[in-house]
Amino acid sequence: MLPFSAEKIPASPDELAAALTGGFAARGVVVKSVCAEGAGLAALAELRIDVSGARCGRDFRVAPAAGEEEAVVVVRAERFALVGEPLEFESTPVRLRVEAAGAEFRGTGPAADGVLRLASAESGALELAVAHADLEALVHQLARGVAEKQGVEVRQTKLTLTAHGPRALSFRCTVTTKVFVMTAELSLCGELAVDEELNVRLSGLTLGGDALITKMAAGFARPYLDKLEGRVFPLLALGLGGLQVRDVEITTAAGLEVRAKFGRG
Repeated sequence: MLPFSAEKIPASPDELAAALTGGFAARGVVVKSVCAEGAGLAALAELRIDVSGARCGRDFRVAPAAGEEEAVVVVRAERFALVGEPLEFESTPVRLRVEAAGAEFRGTGPAADGVLRLASAESGALELAVAHADLEALVHQLARGVAEKQGVEVRQTKLTLTAHGPRALSFRCTVTTKVFVMTAELSLCGELAVDEELNVRLSGLTLGGDALITKMAAGFARPYLDKLEGRVFPLLALGLGGLQVRDVEITTAAGLEVRAKFGRG
């Protein structure tokens, strides 16, 4: 789903490009470029949105319009692409690419706060990837934020990912800490699975390591882990409208990469 915002419902390729730029800007995301080329909205040769370099956080969402609203605009594109190479999510570089052939979008909502929903596609593929070093840095940042509130210094974080089949992996995060004058290690292990709606679910979260730091962490970290256990996180904030994805695959050779296909093809 793509946000659009303008004074009036877009009626030409140029107006669509401006409305999409405005829609992202209204949600705090500065796009690099929007290209809409073709004879009209129902006959675009290409619709391409480049969000490379954009910054967004976990609160970024594009919600569908409530109810079964009638489409105020229909957009058909022979080629569609949404790329971020990379974009920054919570200060972490993320590579995003969504491509589709024979894509049809249906726009609902008011001109100032509308949504283009991907209604159908002949074929499509998406890729979401985070380099291992960047993912490790993000985990280190999160661990430090929690630990420093308890007077614990986080010195080093090591993350290990192991794929188990096409849609699941296990992880082990080993954190080297300093408590008073002592150095101790704490480990967090768990499982991560991705479903066919591109939702991530965490499970089996356990703490281990040196007795002293494990005992301390059980007091301040366990409540956070209990909130995460079984919780579902949408992997793609923009979503794919009502389209079902298939052939979801997770790989961990160079970090965390998720690939999937969608559409009729």
